[in-house]
Amino acid sequence: MEFKDRDQFSDFEEYWRANKGRLMLDAPRHLKTERDNSGKFNTAGDWLLAPLPIVAMILFMRAGWIANELLSLVAAIAIGVVIYVLGEMAKPYVAGKRSVMDIDRDIKEYFRREWEAGEAS
Repeated sequence: MEFKDRDQFSDFEEYWRANKGRLMLDAPRHLKTERDNSGKFNTAGDWLLAPLPIVAMILFMRAGWIANELLSLVAAIAIGVVIYVLGEMAKPYVAGKRSVMDIDRDIKEYFRREWEAGEAS
C-alpha cells in the first residue's frame, strides 16, 4: 500500500491520527465488513440485549419504589444507561461479535505492518 505524504510524518501514530478516516475506508474488505456488521441486529443475542434497558426501566418505574415521579424517572434512566453499558460489554459473549474497538485495533495493526514493511524496503 502506498502511504500518501509519508515523508511529512515522523512515525505511524502521527500518520494514523491525521489519516484515520481515510485509512478506515481503505481497510481490508473482511475487516470493513466485520466492522459494519458489528452494529447490526443480525443475531438473536442482539435482539435479546436491545430491549433489556427499556424493560428494566419500565419494571423499575412500575414497582413504585420511589414515590416522587421525577426522581423515579431519573433513577430509571440511570438504571437503563447502566444496563445498556453492561449489555454492550456483554455483547461479544452473547452475540458472538467482536467490539468495534477490537476491529479498529486490528485495522490499525494492519496498517502499522504495512507502514513498517514500507520502511524496510
